[in-house]
Amino acid sequence: MDFLVVGYVAITVVAEGMNKGYKLGSQNLALHELFSILLPYFAAKHMFRNPQFAVDVAKRVVVSLAIVAVLSVYEFRMGTDLFTRFFEGIFYGTYGALRGGFMRTAGPYGHSLTLGVMMAFGFRLARWLEWKGIWKDRGWFLQLSKIRFFELWIAAGIIMSLSVGPLISAACGAVIVSVCRAQNRKRALVLLVVFIGIASQTLYPAFKAYISVDPSVVAAQGDLIQGDAAYRNKLIPLYTPIVEERPTWGWGINGFPKLEGMWSIDNGYLLTALEWGIYALAMQLALYLSPLILLGFFSIPLSRRDPRALTAFTLMGIYTLNAVMDGTASGGGVPWRLFFIFAAWSAVLLNSTAPEMAVESVWSLPKTQIGFRRVMV
Repeated sequence: MDFLVVGYVAITVVAEGMNKGYKLGSQNLALHELFSILLPYFAAKHMFRNPQFAVDVAKRVVVSLAIVAVLSVYEFRMGTDLFTRFFEGIFYGTYGALRGGFMRTAGPYGHSLTLGVMMAFGFRLARWLEWKGIWKDRGWFLQLSKIRFFELWIAAGIIMSLSVGPLISAACGAVIVSVCRAQNRKRALVLLVVFIGIASQTLYPAFKAYISVDPSVVAAQGDLIQGDAAYRNKLIPLYTPIVEERPTWGWGINGFPKLEGMWSIDNGYLLTALEWGIYALAMQLALYLSPLILLGFFSIPLSRRDPRALTAFTLMGIYTLNAVMDGTASGGGVPWRLFFIFAAWSAVLLNSTAPEMAVESVWSLPKTQIGFRRVMV
């Protein structure tokens, strides 16, 4: 994992320098990636060695995202983002998009895609906390547990983003986790492969016909979802020749030629290939696939109730939704920096030899150690 993270940073910095020189390109990018990728990664790798640290981080993320989801109801219904309402009267060019008569909520993240995938991350962490028996008690005169309350609000946050990409990504991650946690994993895996085979024969032709239309015509008719899907379908065939012109180091950030009518690169893999070339793209794919495969082999000999296996399943779901999401949105749609925090957690887990604290022992801890009131302190 260290090699993949450092290698990705090195290749992108070299590629930017080859395109724009040291002063204008690689210097700024190197500083940016030093403080937004390398330092957070190695700091998280050190801190996640304490299993309780992972629990504390997950609790803070879940609570924070639930608060964002609650406040986003106002934006979803009234069309005004409470997180940016004060600044909208000062600065020009705030984001806002309608779909189906409702505002696509962006929260404090600047874009609905980012909010949706952040909520998807939070839902996976909330499920992990539930498996560890945290916040099982009921509170605030509710007829459900505290953790279920958070799960429902975070799921509502995904829906309020009105973004198809996060929903599809979250569903793919949930399928992977469900297969891993099945009573009979081999049978679940076989059923999944059979389902994919059948679906590819029946659903793929219909999906191909759905996206093989003129996006501008469909969008003009009011079907923005189909228009976006058709637009993304055109991106790779049109931009592949541009990638092939400079396959090694790409064109640099925003340096590639813009095609007429293609206003954005809504594919993270294509954007990486355009800006930094196929070597950077290979490292990006390795960052997604290698840990996913290693976590799968790591969890095979473990019981489905083993705390290490539960953590591995959660991280596998997160890697899956990241990989799917990057194929449906530009780099701005995926919280790429947060991804390296999960990469550090994966590295620590894969190097672990002793089980984490057993689920039963977590349930029996005094409330002061996992209490809800202290979570944000």
